[in-house]
Amino acid sequence: MYRISEFLERILSERGISPNAFKWIAGEDVPLPYRDLLVHDRDMTSTLADFHRSALGLDVLNMSHDQGEYAREVILFAKDTRVPVEYGAIDLILDHFKPEEREAIIEGNEPLGSILNRLEYPYRSHPNGFFSIKAPAVCREQFGCSEDVKLYGRYNKLMNAEGRVLALIVEILPEIKLGNL
Repeated sequence: MYRISEFLERILSERGISPNAFKWIAGEDVPLPYRDLLVHDRDMTSTLADFHRSALGLDVLNMSHDQGEYAREVILFAKDTRVPVEYGAIDLILDHFKPEEREAIIEGNEPLGSILNRLEYPYRSHPNGFFSIKAPAVCREQFGCSEDVKLYGRYNKLMNAEGRVLALIVEILPEIKLGNL
C-alpha cells in the first residue's frame, strides 16, 4: 500500500476522494494504452502531448498555499481540441525552485512539465505507484464519464538533479477509446 502525502490527501478528500479509493496495482498490470502513458520515468506533460498530438493547456480547479508548499488541482487539456487529458493533484515544494520558476508555477498558466522543460530545469519522474480508481466525481464532471468507469493513474514524485523532491503528484487519466484518436 502506498501512502499519499498528507497535503495531497487533504486536497483529494475535499473532492471526496479517500485514500481507500485507490486500488494499487503493479506497473505490468496496468492495461494498454494506459501502461504506455503511465509506467515510465518521463514527465506526463510531454508524454500526453505526444500521445494526443497537441500542446497541453492547464485549467486550475483549486489551489492552496501552506508553509512553503503549494498545492493545486488541475485539468490538463489538449489545446487543439480542449479535450481533458489528465486530472492532477500536485503538491509542490516551492523552496526547491528558483524565483522565475516559482512565479511561473503560481501564475497557473501552463503545466508544470511545460514550465520545467521550457526553462530547461533538470528533473526526473519517479513513479511511486500505479492504481485504478472508480471515476471520482471531479473526473466524471471533467471527463464526461459515468460513475462505473474504471480510470488509471499514478502517484508520481518529481526530483531535481540533486535528488530533492520537487513535487508529489496524483495523475488520473480519462477513459481512452482508441477508435476516437
